[in-house]
Amino acid sequence: MSTASTKELLAERFQQFNQLNIKTSETSSIENTVGNTLTNNTSIETTAVKQDLPQTIKQLITGNEYWVNAKSNRYRKLIREGHLEKLLELAKMAQEKENPANWFAKAASKATWARTLDYFAKLTVVAQKAETVARRIGTKVNKFIYKQIWKGVNVERWAVTAEEVAHNKPGQSREKHFAWLCLNEKLFCEPGN
Repeated sequence: MSTASTKELLAERFQQFNQLNIKTSETSSIENTVGNTLTNNTSIETTAVKQDLPQTIKQLITGNEYWVNAKSNRYRKLIREGHLEKLLELAKMAQEKENPANWFAKAASKATWARTLDYFAKLTVVAQKAETVARRIGTKVNKFIYKQIWKGVNVERWAVTAEEVAHNKPGQSREKHFAWLCLNEKLFCEPGN
């Protein structure tokens, strides 16, 4: 790291620290906390206000006080790492499950978080592919396109084919041709055809 970039980084962190100090409920410093006879606080750390969790996530935290505290800390850590949108998406998905709190806790757990991140990465690729296919066949992204992508159908190939074929007769459309090609893909991909 060069000296100039190190100085910039230190200046940026100092500015963030000052902003954090302004946001805290009390200003803390060594002078204010050590030896203060009015309080029992002898810590030299700043007393930052705990970041509150969104209500959709809070309602999915169950268990005794220990587990509620542990899960809350885990979710705050993930939010600090920049995964708030993912947690909110998981909370929304959890509402459709049989036991939402357990499903959410499992999906956001330390043991399965890497798998959850892989799922979100794949979800992004699937959404991009669905958008490309929908644009080619001239329709909106719908459940059928997503379902075919998750099943492993070569949707991009069939979208190009449906786009290139003329559909000038009544009852014909790119969407119908695309759907037929996707549903009958096995006919075209068998050996010998």
